[in-house]
Amino acid sequence: MTSFTATDYFSHAQLTPIPPEEKPTFSNLKIIHQEINANAMAVTSRLGGGHYGHLALTIPTATFNALENTIAWVEPVHPGPNPVHGATATAAQITETNRLYAQNMEQFIICKAVGTALKKQLLEAIPDTFTNTLKNDLFGYANVSVLTLLEHLDTTYGKVDRVDLKDNIDRMNAKWSPTQPIEDLFTQIESAKQFAKDHDPITEMTTIIAATTNLTNSGVFTQAIREWDNKEDTDHTWKKLELHFKKADKERRRTLTAAEVGYANAATDKAKAGNTPVPMWYCWSHGLGPNMTHTSYNCTKPVTGHRKEATADNMMGGCCIIKRRNGERAIYRRPNRNPPRDENTPPNDQTTGGR
Repeated sequence: MTSFTATDYFSHAQLTPIPPEEKPTFSNLKIIHQEINANAMAVTSRLGGGHYGHLALTIPTATFNALENTIAWVEPVHPGPNPVHGATATAAQITETNRLYAQNMEQFIICKAVGTALKKQLLEAIPDTFTNTLKNDLFGYANVSVLTLLEHLDTTYGKVDRVDLKDNIDRMNAKWSPTQPIEDLFTQIESAKQFAKDHDPITEMTTIIAATTNLTNSGVFTQAIREWDNKEDTDHTWKKLELHFKKADKERRRTLTAAEVGYANAATDKAKAGNTPVPMWYCWSHGLGPNMTHTSYNCTKPVTGHRKEATADNMMGGCCIIKRRNGERAIYRRPNRNPPRDENTPPNDQTTGGR
């Protein structure tokens, strides 16, 4: 066989490590499982049906065999030092025996190399404190499979407790900002539901309530929320919620962009007419200014009550200040402080010669 290095095929050059000061938990072990499974699948194999690479090295055999389009996984064994030929074997039979021997040897070497590379990655990501009960005094982890290590970690440290479940609910309800893609909100809710699936399942209605509560609190979906609430109960499904609010979010962003571009174009036309090219953009908290990246929607330092949908055409009670451009001189006319003079009194410059 040609030279083979398993890590050349891996999706993750290294697994996400657990810091020495932390213990393995369900959450950080889940990340390691995802990464190491991806690496195992990245190296193709004829075994197990050929669809999942070497995934059977990192998940229980029963779990692997239950996947679609698989056949029972049988880990290859060393085929012996040499091919064995029958005493009366023909040339064709000897050729076929040699071919099968080479194929079996190749499968064995590749499977062994993949397992060893995966185990090395895992041991590098997990502090030795949490695996050394499996270490042999003479040859360390040489006779311990990567699956045995993973199952030990799951059994000892990967149990989900009430703190994990509470943290999961907190992540599901984390505040979403209108500056984020709305897909971020859907992902955080779906991830929380997936986390709880085998421990304390979250119902579809709970995810819908979590999403609509977050969107309501954002303050930018008033009409879309009203339309959603008016739908029939049979239409209140997670998939339909995603479609409804993705459409509403697309329209919201289009409207905001159109308003800002429209104002910028109007300002540009006016500037050209007056021979003063000063396009301006509006922010509810800070007023009108020449910074195209500082709008009500994009403001990074909003004041209390900030309205992201405010534009120069609809300021919504926002700031009326007009900011100067960098280097632009302020124009300020001092008010006349002299008292009103009598019509018969000549101006100062006529009586004193002063200005």
